[in-house]
Amino acid sequence: MIKAIRRIATELRPGMLDDLGLGASIEWQAKDFEKRTGIHVGCKVSGDPLALPRAQSLAMFRILQESLTNVARHANARRVKVSLTVTADEATLQIHDDGRGIQANETAGLHSLGLLGMRERATRLGGSFDIRGMPGDGTTVTVSIPVLQPDEDSGQEELHAENSAGR
Repeated sequence: MIKAIRRIATELRPGMLDDLGLGASIEWQAKDFEKRTGIHVGCKVSGDPLALPRAQSLAMFRILQESLTNVARHANARRVKVSLTVTADEATLQIHDDGRGIQANETAGLHSLGLLGMRERATRLGGSFDIRGMPGDGTTVTVSIPVLQPDEDSGQEELHAENSAGR
């Protein structure tokens, strides 16, 4: 029971996100996902993820978590590729699986709470959210957000992100 509570607390707000940043947290999440599901995850982090303010890091981490949850539940995938690229102006997170591929009718209107939550997190930060699938060739989720400077990060997005963690 205690292990389960610790795991839930870590998933809600991993301490390493604050301590080590988004890049290390993504790598940790990928390894944990692989261990739990048996689905191989390859990670590539480039640029400086530490340049992202806390609210942006948390939003990107939540989007990764939801994407991996969808892979485990729906994709019937054997492999997932996760990449995070951070430049001075933009951060892009891409998750691609080799599963069945999401169908157009599954993304039309984004009726899934998980997909809606991911799109909302990205747009709240002034970014974009895209999900595409090809039958038998997997699904790709791409999120791009502008990198805010520390004085632009009011903390409101972080507060909203933490409050909507259960979406």
